[in-house]
Amino acid sequence: MGKIVVCNIDAQIWQSFFLKQAGAVGMILIGPLATDNGFNLFLPTALIGRREAKELKAYLKIKRDPIAEIFSTMTVLNTRPAPKMAEFSSMGPNIITPDIIKPDITAPGVNILAAWPPRQITVTKENFDYYIISGTSMACPHASAIAAIIKSYHTSWSPSAIKSAMMTTATMLDNIGRPILKNPNGSPTTAFDYGSGHVNLVAALDPGLIYDFDSNDLIDYLCGIGARPEQIQQLLGVFVTCNYPLIPIYNLNYPSIGVTNLVGSISVHRTVTYYGKGPTMYFANVEHLEGVNVVVTPHELMFKNYGEKMSFRVDFVPHDNRNGSSMLVFGDLIWENGIHRVRSPIVLKFV
Repeated sequence: MGKIVVCNIDAQIWQSFFLKQAGAVGMILIGPLATDNGFNLFLPTALIGRREAKELKAYLKIKRDPIAEIFSTMTVLNTRPAPKMAEFSSMGPNIITPDIIKPDITAPGVNILAAWPPRQITVTKENFDYYIISGTSMACPHASAIAAIIKSYHTSWSPSAIKSAMMTTATMLDNIGRPILKNPNGSPTTAFDYGSGHVNLVAALDPGLIYDFDSNDLIDYLCGIGARPEQIQQLLGVFVTCNYPLIPIYNLNYPSIGVTNLVGSISVHRTVTYYGKGPTMYFANVEHLEGVNVVVTPHELMFKNYGEKMSFRVDFVPHDNRNGSSMLVFGDLIWENGIHRVRSPIVLKFV
């Protein structure tokens, strides 16, 4: 028996500490992210959303002696559907470089329990060896660890090759085979939510094809976004000059394709490297791209040797501009050989 206090989500760890010091036995937190985030607290706590909060406040107004009970936490395994995009996830479009789709990829980042560098919390004087955190701070270690494992298997691969393997093998589907949805309401998602999809380590170890690029490509990219030679020199330590005409950003050999200023037809170029055993034929397929005709040339890629490179062109020709207004369309370019499925998300903006 004791007092349960209702609070808004602010500095919740401190709230729970001081409430415990004052003799409270529990806490109810109100906040919009109640379905996503877990917290490290000093009291038994229930998290509720704004809608449930209205019902609670109405109950508190009419009850002179309100009663509440906070039940023990239960671990629920095999949650379906999962994964879902967190409401707080950093989403697109990319306002700095619009022709590079944001994000690249998604990884586990909600309520991650992990080791924590020993430190003392100033207010509470408590020491934590483990902590629960949500956000990019947790998704990044997952993605970094996967990249490290891929590097241990493919020691000669460049960072861009590893990135390509992770992106082209990621999945857009949840564990019931449907497109990944967004918390808290299960709303639909696009490549601006999940990028290439949810990372898949096993598939990334054997991607089939790789979109690779080197420092020269990055110099062209920097020139394309308007970097001056002296700025590039600060990054590289050597003076370089930009090649003219400038190479469009959408022609960086990236594992995704973004064109955000599509006026009339446009051609995008890519080069893939084959990492497989024996000769194989890959076939191109474009999915879900409405309002635009797409032609991939060549439509078939015949590889004979490991490490062989082949280039192709993707032509986009809009045929539906919605009465002249701008619109976004999402789709995928997929190369398949019966074993591997190498997928690149496409985002086009007609203007």
